[in-house]
Amino acid sequence: MAAAPSRWGRRGLAGLVLASLVLGCPPPAAAWWYHATRRAAAKSILAKGVNPAKLRAGSRFGPGLYLSRRPGTALAEKGAGSTVVRFQGSRALEGRMVDLRRPTVRQLRSRLGDVDLRGTVKKGVIGPKLGRQLGREAGRQGQAIQYRSAKTGGSNLVIPKQLLQAHPHLVRPSGAR
Repeated sequence: MAAAPSRWGRRGLAGLVLASLVLGCPPPAAAWWYHATRRAAAKSILAKGVNPAKLRAGSRFGPGLYLSRRPGTALAEKGAGSTVVRFQGSRALEGRMVDLRRPTVRQLRSRLGDVDLRGTVKKGVIGPKLGRQLGREAGRQGQAIQYRSAKTGGSNLVIPKQLLQAHPHLVRPSGAR
């Protein structure tokens, strides 16, 4: 039995997205990601793209590009004096995302094996020690991790350095705020 056509026609939301691209409209808001950084770094990212050499190893999931769904979440993570760079996501990125916004013991053990998880996740927020292990494993598997913000509870994403080097066009800078 065929599904009834939605308000947007037979192709549903995919048809709407395709129609918006053909008509020159911007893509849906879900395709945008935000990164907060210093003004000089934002200018460099907009001019040359993300430089993997600048990604810090001491971050929660290790070296990677850290993005947020909302500009406010990005600012809360980095600091109010920062500049926000907007990135456009891609279908390739969507297909590589692992959702750990509400991590379960089963999910974490399936990714890392039989590790001691005591004290590593508090109120749904993954701690830095476990985060770095997850970041390394995600980089090896060519995956990005969607996780919960420790500051606002919003949705964040880390694209590990390995993945960004192998696929530099997963996200594209498109403007600063």
